[in-house]
Amino acid sequence: MIQYPNLGIVICDFIRHSDLVIRHSTFIMKKSNWILIFLLAATVFNYPNPFNPKGGQTTSIECTTDTTTEAFIYIYDMSARFIAIKPFNLLGGVKNQISWDGYSDYNQLVGNGIYFYQIIDKTRKRVGRGKIWVINQ
Repeated sequence: MIQYPNLGIVICDFIRHSDLVIRHSTFIMKKSNWILIFLLAATVFNYPNPFNPKGGQTTSIECTTDTTTEAFIYIYDMSARFIAIKPFNLLGGVKNQISWDGYSDYNQLVGNGIYFYQIIDKTRKRVGRGKIWVINQ
């Protein structure tokens, strides 16, 4: 099994069978009698990145998953201090979007730097993660 966590792709296996058709997840590529199965767990990214919250900008975090679930976005600074949490309902197969204005849960504007976010579903499984670059000007 080969994993590409930044792309949200897991290459599961090569299966050789002349009459076998497997639909395991979202993308199947068939060449001759080899089937390559891709499992697309989640695609997560944010834009604009970097963003300027002091200038009134917000960053949008987009997530596309193959399942519908309730989740939360946790935002941390570089020293792993908690900054913010936001509820996020994920619908399977569509783009789900939420924005962050650069303010903490204590209503303070965050400083310049890189912040980490992760999306955790209700079963405490991480759906995705990423980085947000904040430049206040």
